[in-house]
Amino acid sequence: DKLYHLHGICGVFQRPVKRLATLIGAITLFAGCAVVPEQLTDSEVRNRVNSDQALLYVEQEQVFKPISFEEAVARALKYNLDYRLKLMESALASGLANLSRYDMLPNLLANAGYASRNNDSGGNSVDIDTGQRTLTNSTSQERNRQLASAEFSWNMLDFGVSYFRAKQQADQYLIAEERRRRVIQNILQDTRASYWRAVGAQRLARDAEVLGERAKSALERSREAEAQGLLPPRDALNYQRMLLDAVALLASRRQELEFAKRELAALMNVTPGTDFTVVEGVEPALMPVPFNIAELEEVALSNRPELREEDFRMRITADEARRQLVTLLPGISFTAGAQYDSNKYLYNNNWIESGVRVSFNLMKALSYPAMKDVQEAQKRNDQARRLALSMAILTQVRVSVERYRLALHDLDIARDSNKVDQRLASYARAAESTRADTELELIRAETRSLNSQYQRYSAYAAAQTAFGRIYNSIGLEVLPVNMETASVAELASVVADNLKNLEAEAFPRMDAYNTAIPPTRLKIELPTNLSGVESNTIRQSVEKMLLRNNIVVLGSLESTAPQLLMKLVQAPSRDGVRRVKWEISVNKGDGKQMGAVNYASTLIGGDSTKVVTAFAEAATIANIKKIDQWLRASEGR
Repeated sequence: DKLYHLHGICGVFQRPVKRLATLIGAITLFAGCAVVPEQLTDSEVRNRVNSDQALLYVEQEQVFKPISFEEAVARALKYNLDYRLKLMESALASGLANLSRYDMLPNLLANAGYASRNNDSGGNSVDIDTGQRTLTNSTSQERNRQLASAEFSWNMLDFGVSYFRAKQQADQYLIAEERRRRVIQNILQDTRASYWRAVGAQRLARDAEVLGERAKSALERSREAEAQGLLPPRDALNYQRMLLDAVALLASRRQELEFAKRELAALMNVTPGTDFTVVEGVEPALMPVPFNIAELEEVALSNRPELREEDFRMRITADEARRQLVTLLPGISFTAGAQYDSNKYLYNNNWIESGVRVSFNLMKALSYPAMKDVQEAQKRNDQARRLALSMAILTQVRVSVERYRLALHDLDIARDSNKVDQRLASYARAAESTRADTELELIRAETRSLNSQYQRYSAYAAAQTAFGRIYNSIGLEVLPVNMETASVAELASVVADNLKNLEAEAFPRMDAYNTAIPPTRLKIELPTNLSGVESNTIRQSVEKMLLRNNIVVLGSLESTAPQLLMKLVQAPSRDGVRRVKWEISVNKGDGKQMGAVNYASTLIGGDSTKVVTAFAEAATIANIKKIDQWLRASEGR
């Protein structure tokens, strides 16, 4: 009977078990065959490329005018993709910090459902002592019923852990903000370096193109003369060799600076193919070498984003230690909830449940000594990393100041070299115009002069870059507040004001470097017997020489600005040779003379605009340092 009864029980369960096994097997087979590797199609890749290209330059303000330094920085901050990424990371960290706050809230779980079975749930009872059944088979649960509940639960241990995790996530957001600040500072440094090199390339591109065409023409003429037998082959080849060397040197210099424009376009995220120019105004006066090194080091230790990030990491480490200690405490949980069951056999279909539970993991308490050792080791590690970073930052400050000192020295040498080469080019032009020298010597002199100008612009850009390293090493802000939604013009204005104010506070200026050279009025006076000489041509050439040396000439002579007067005085000609001199003086607006000097030379041949212009250029370059000093002194600078 027992075996028959057991066989009956197995038969009852056999059919449902087979159905369940069949269902599980079908689901498993479907899940295993549903996922297979799939390569990207050409259409998907093409769509991704088109979508990315559209997003790279979306909603950017077009370039309609020459770009100033402040606008270049503003465009880089607004459109640079690396900075956009840091903004997104900061926004994500902020969102995670806000989300982590909800982990501290109690749980409120609402449930609703339907339960069904294919037979009745029931049972009977037996007497414990005798083992005899005391009740018939009965049930107290319907086959089909509806369930609903709303349960409130709160665990003090989970609250403590969530609290410290929320604090850590808030510090992670602050770390993301410091990294964003660091990216801003790096963008400013990179933009400063690329911008001023691009200015130098743009200023000299036109002159280099004209000179290159002249050298090419001279090279062709030399080859023709060689082919016709007008020049000995050796002389012709030497001529061509010197021309090619001069042009090759010029091309190499030009390439170095031309790359800067492409780098600047990449920093500003300018749409490829966009032709833009940069402002070619007077170069801003460079700061003197800082003398308050100790103050700069203190500012660096206070402002550098990397050290602030370490401060937040130490707070995260401390909160992690507290969180681990909290996990050792007993957990106390409170529960309360409203329940509903549609079972008709229940005496009460609605009821309220509540309870309190205390749990304590005794085994985890044994890990406290090891946990404490790890926490102490982590603190020492954080402190050692912060001290090493602090020493590196202090070294960066001092090295950047020394590099700036050397860059200013190199700039002074480049300026002096440029002045000498400009004078040599002026003499070569004068000699060529009087047929006292060859075209080759003129092209070589002008090429050397242009190369020295490239070198000077490169040296100025290097000095700007070196100053940017000082700025970057002490961690000064670029933007006072988040202004990513501002227009380029608004952002450029904020950048200009903020940089000016911060530099004035962090870098006390010496009087000699207080401001740029003040503008001047230019007056050219020629003798009355030089009727064939064009004074406007001489004036334009002198203005160009002055501008190359950062002296702006005003167009209006009625201005109250100091006046630069250049008066040509000549002696009678003897055997085609004349003694001439330029009397150069600088006078204040009230007529007071700030200084005067004479520049004398000998001219060969007749009067011509080209000869006098070359002489004026040579006189200007030879006395540019004195003119600079007199102009500064005229306004007490």
